[in-house]
Amino acid sequence: MRARYVSPLTAEEVRDLEQLYQHGKSHYERRRAHFILLSNQGHRLNETAALVGMSRKAAGRTMRCFETGGIAALLDHPRLGRTPKLGPEQREQIDAVLRHSPQEFGYATNNWTGPLLVDYIQKTFGISLSDDRACILMHRLGFRRVRARRKISKGDTQAK
Repeated sequence: MRARYVSPLTAEEVRDLEQLYQHGKSHYERRRAHFILLSNQGHRLNETAALVGMSRKAAGRTMRCFETGGIAALLDHPRLGRTPKLGPEQREQIDAVLRHSPQEFGYATNNWTGPLLVDYIQKTFGISLSDDRACILMHRLGFRRVRARRKISKGDTQAK
């Protein structure tokens, strides 16, 4: 198997990579820039990957990305994920609702719980969430979970 190296870099590319290596937003960007700089100095792919703590597969992918896309290919890009089920307006409405007692909305309890919020969201917006997701939503809105404490009632002091 032949040794792989990055194509020779221009002085401008080296300067930009050094800048990214020193001031990159994430350690992933800095590691990728370091990998390319070491490869440019003549280190083989396997040894360079080991030096920067990359797998051989990730090192080969980084090299291919750099060769096809340049320095921009080494930068972190926003990751796409699933679109939230609840929009910003709905979240604001839920935030306002959580600041009131559940009794004001027809529930026979004093505290909001995950299942209770799931029921409210289902009835109001027609969106189904899991209990865990509802608890996470409450936490992100700044509410914390408090477990109910049982009180032992005091006995009748007048009884004989």
